[in-house]
Amino acid sequence: MKTFYTILALTLATEFADAKTYTLGSGKWTDAKIWNNDYPGTIIKADDVVIITGQVTMNTGIVVEGMLTVEKGAFMFGMKDLVISKSGRFINNGNTVMKRIINEGSISNNLVMETMNDMDNKGLIENNNNMVAGNNFENMGGDAKGNGGAYYVNNNVFTSPSSNFGVQVKVFYGNEIENSKDAPPSTPLSLSASFNSNNGVVLNISNPQKLDIVSYRIEKSLDGSNYTLLGVLSDNNGTMHYTDGKIGNAITYYRVKALNASGEEIILPIATAKAPAPVSPKAYSYAN
Repeated sequence: MKTFYTILALTLATEFADAKTYTLGSGKWTDAKIWNNDYPGTIIKADDVVIITGQVTMNTGIVVEGMLTVEKGAFMFGMKDLVISKSGRFINNGNTVMKRIINEGSISNNLVMETMNDMDNKGLIENNNNMVAGNNFENMGGDAKGNGGAYYVNNNVFTSPSSNFGVQVKVFYGNEIENSKDAPPSTPLSLSASFNSNNGVVLNISNPQKLDIVSYRIEKSLDGSNYTLLGVLSDNNGTMHYTDGKIGNAITYYRVKALNASGEEIILPIATAKAPAPVSPKAYSYAN
């Protein structure tokens, strides 16, 4: 029996010795330098903890089997998928923007969490602030709770009989989003649209007061209500430009959402553009 407990103790000691805590500053996820050359890969193992304190660009999708935390004032952004497995836990105290989030474990959101595409939930979400799904929110067998938080879904919400939404959260989807808040307050940021020589729309974002903006989310709509993501700009040099080369003859609406370093979202006034009608060639007659 003594031998058994000795082996058990050695096994537990080995497992705990293998568990690691990583603290990241700013950079790309796959850059070994921000990991102090101890890069764990794209899977956070069950006993490991990763804490993001700076601005991390997600240039790869990751799976969380352990714990991932984004601290207050920190930022995690990427056009990649974030997957939280059944054993995984994700705590967002800062700003998280991913292409898609798939949750089978638990999420605690305390500031801004956003997907550019879908949010799929089969686990537990404690949404205590704002969660935005750029496309659909599928709560299939999951528990979407929170304390005074709000779920904003650009398109549709899908649920199953085994799913649940907490009574202390609000859910807005589709056109309801446009009516869920008062008009955005005035902001020193501005957005304008103009045409280039190829009839593409050039969006100009002005930041004359040099506010500390982490990212600009560029969105487009053909009806002024339903917006889709065009791209995200992460630089901050006072004036930003984005060109949309695909525009039809109808009025096109452009919306920009800016995230500052404090985690606040600023919605710029909407800009519109309409391609000029093609000029018909003039008919000339020549007298003999």
